[in-house]
Amino acid sequence: MQLYTVPEVAKILRVKKGYVYELIYTKRLKALRMSERRIRVPEESLKTFLKQEMFTSTENMTVPALPNLGR
Repeated sequence: MQLYTVPEVAKILRVKKGYVYELIYTKRLKALRMSERRIRVPEESLKTFLKQEMFTSTENMTVPALPNLGR
């Protein structure tokens, strides 16, 4: 299972880290809290989020493959 950090998710989505934290805290993006300060986003959660966002804006679009960030 691939896990992404908040900065990695922000880079993939091309948004600021603060927005990723907002998505996590509002439960739009599921994440794992590894410790008090460590949050990881499973690849499947990110794919699910992207599919939901694309479905709400445009139907019948495919989700592109997530980049391998050297892990």
